[in-house]
Amino acid sequence: MKKFSIFILLCIWQQMAFAQIDTSRSPYGTYRFEGDDVVFTFDVRDYETAMRNSDSSQVDFADLKILDVAVQGNFNKWSARGWHMKRIDAYRFELSKPAKAFKDAPNWQFRFVINGTYWTDPQRHYNKAGMLGWYNILNPNAPNPKENDRGNAYFYLNGFENAQSVILAGSFNSWDEHALKMKKTARGWHIRLELQPGAYQYKFIVDGVWMHDPENPVRQLNEYNTFNSVLVISQTVHFQLNGFPEAKQVFLTGSFGNWNPQAVPMQKNDTGWFCDWPLKPGKHHYKFVVDGQWMVDPANKRKEKDQQGNENSIILVQ
Repeated sequence: MKKFSIFILLCIWQQMAFAQIDTSRSPYGTYRFEGDDVVFTFDVRDYETAMRNSDSSQVDFADLKILDVAVQGNFNKWSARGWHMKRIDAYRFELSKPAKAFKDAPNWQFRFVINGTYWTDPQRHYNKAGMLGWYNILNPNAPNPKENDRGNAYFYLNGFENAQSVILAGSFNSWDEHALKMKKTARGWHIRLELQPGAYQYKFIVDGVWMHDPENPVRQLNEYNTFNSVLVISQTVHFQLNGFPEAKQVFLTGSFGNWNPQAVPMQKNDTGWFCDWPLKPGKHHYKFVVDGQWMVDPANKRKEKDQQGNENSIILVQ
């Protein structure tokens, strides 16, 4: 798995957060970063049809008099009312939210609700099952995964020996109900994929019937009042603390290890101390412990105080 330095991760985030962006056509599609805020944009000109809530029939945008637009997603638990957007001109609506509002949803799946009755998703894609082609805000241009015998994500479904076909579908491939056919084994069905770090939702389709993974206790309620199973792929992050050649012990600690002062021992190298540690996507707080003394990362300018007033370094894993 690729290793990313803290410096590179922060540079990527800063470029996304502080670059000057044409608000009429954001390069990220329906959102952009402004400092520590995420700004959603709904532009009527980007869509041709909407879906009616009651019967899922398509409605021409030209026939709609749009009075209200809201954002509805896993980050607000698919609230019926959603987060209402503000009209900024004849075509566009916008909504700004702090990045911390999405801490429990590293992969932001969402759709726009129009006049409280119609909805559309950012990719404007629906499959035959009526499932949304979810939009992954952390990696919007990622290609659909393919079966890989050496992949880092292993999916299996025990039983169902008499099934004719079992398909894997999820947020990693826009819920395509045909692309990923699972292989039959003596005890059930399985498939292995290579997935980028992130949090993914998925289901199995057994002879046309959608079901969550019965062996995976991590699941999330979706807007159809059924469950999607959840799989999180971590990313190995490289931590480096330069200097301190006379130190006897150096540890990495943080929110990912319940702030255990001896959570992750670091190794000595020519320039200081280092370690590689898997982290889930999202924002993490951390510090170094040098011979029992806690300190922030001197090479990382991004810091934040916790509820007790302690200053911690921050890393954003994408």
